[in-house]
Amino acid sequence: METRLTRLEAIIPTLATREDLAHLEGRMNGAIQKVETTIQKVETTLHKELTNQTWLIVKWMSGLLVTLLPSLFAAVFYVARYTH
Repeated sequence: METRLTRLEAIIPTLATREDLAHLEGRMNGAIQKVETTIQKVETTLHKELTNQTWLIVKWMSGLLVTLLPSLFAAVFYVARYTH
């Protein structure tokens, strides 16, 4: 019984107090806010880059259609007109 009591008395100074827990909670809240801010920045950047990439693809496809579609019509017209 005496050894158990001695071990408990040795552990008591290392236990966290309410002040320690409140300080830890404050530090954790600060860290969580930093992480949330970072995630928000990454999300905004990702959205912007995806939008830019989408419009780049739309521009390329429009350019290809503008250049290739008349050629396709000309080829179909030629085949229909001059081959028997």
